[in-house]
Order: sequence, then structure tokens, then C-alpha cells
Amino acid sequence: MDSPVRGFSLLELTLVLVLTGLTLGFAALSFGAYLQRASAQQAAQVFAQDLTLARAAAMRAREPVVIRFYESTRWYSVTLQESATELIRRRFGVNADIDLTAVDLQMSGDTLFLDARGVVDLSNATGALGVAVFTSGPSQYTVQFNAMGASSVDGN
Repeated sequence: MDSPVRGFSLLELTLVLVLTGLTLGFAALSFGAYLQRASAQQAAQVFAQDLTLARAAAMRAREPVVIRFYESTRWYSVTLQESATELIRRRFGVNADIDLTAVDLQMSGDTLFLDARGVVDLSNATGALGVAVFTSGPSQYTVQFNAMGASSVDGN
């Protein structure tokens, strides 16, 4: 008596491969969204730290500090104004430190000035607080800061 043939049919194998592909596709989409949120959040947190560092540098050097945003190329720099010493340069984008699609300092002129006492000039701000927005895909994180450099990071 012949034993029955064991194994999987072509239909069963195809069904398993299709289900595996769908599962991997959904996982990749979820992971991509997570990476975008993480990038925007990291950029906002780094800027908040850099704002604190710029304030400390201004007070230590007793020299004004300038934080200049270059929104079209997605980067900013922190520079001692009188000596023109660049303290920090942060690049964002595909081939940069953090992958972002947009960086926006919501002040006219896209430049922050800190005086030698470390006080931020918010005269060009649209409200009582300065605002910087970091975007990666649909994820946005906002840094709100006051004249003393105290900041909070909010995401949506």
C-alpha cells in the first residue's frame, strides 16, 4: 500500500507568502512613522539644549551670541557675535545628523540674539514666547522658549 504524499500545496505556500509580505509591509510603515517622530523629537530636544548652551556661553564670554537658522538648507549655527567664533553647527536632512523635512524659527529674520547677560531678544517673536518647529514627515515638535532661555518641547 502506498503512503500518502505529505507536504504543502502551492496554494498554501502562496497564501503564507502573501500574509508574510503584508505583515512585513505594515511593520515597515509603523517603524517608518516611529523613526519620523523620533527624529523630530530629537531635533527639538537638541535645540532646547543648544539654547541653554548658547545662554551659558554668552554669560561666560560676556559677549552676545547669535543663533542663525538657515531654513531652506535645514541647519542652524550658534556663534559668538564679536569674535565670530562658531560654537555649534547643527545640520538636519537626509545626509545630516538628524533626518528632518523642515526647520522653522517662527520669528522675523530667522535669527535669535542673546545679549552678554544671556537674555534672548524676543522683539521679533510673534507672541510672548519664541517658537522653533522641527518637522519630519507628518511629525512636528515645537520648542517654546522665553527670554531667559527656559524652554519646553511639545509634540503632535
